[in-house]
Amino acid sequence: MGVSTNAVRAGVLAAAALGLFYASVVGGVGGIDHLGRQTVEDWPWLALILAGFGAQVGLFVELRRRRRSHEAAMKAATGGGAGASAVGMVACCAHHVADLAPVIGVSGVAVFLTDYRVPVMVAGIAVNAVGVVLAARRLRRTPAPAGW
Repeated sequence: MGVSTNAVRAGVLAAAALGLFYASVVGGVGGIDHLGRQTVEDWPWLALILAGFGAQVGLFVELRRRRRSHEAAMKAATGGGAGASAVGMVACCAHHVADLAPVIGVSGVAVFLTDYRVPVMVAGIAVNAVGVVLAARRLRRTPAPAGW
């Protein structure tokens, strides 16, 4: 299952962008000290979420590249992978709404999301894993375009 350099690059950039988004939300609301503490506390979860998201984006880019050769077969796999990725990202980042909730006046939501942040992150990782498995399975079944 050869993957193009562009697909790898896209995955790395996507993971970096998600990491920057995380740092912006957590650091922007709680300050740099809070960002440091939260990152140290959650680093295993964050690493898995970032890696899963980057892998999904890379596989998605590769699937799209191969789409020209296998248009009909790719639509279902690409849609499934994108859907799984979207759900995973919502699940993994939902606990950071707790940082913003008091600002917009929904303190009860903040308490709930803070109390359940680890289960929400685990759910995000699980959904990301499903998306990676689905996309990788489809990629293995789809030959590379001629001349590759």
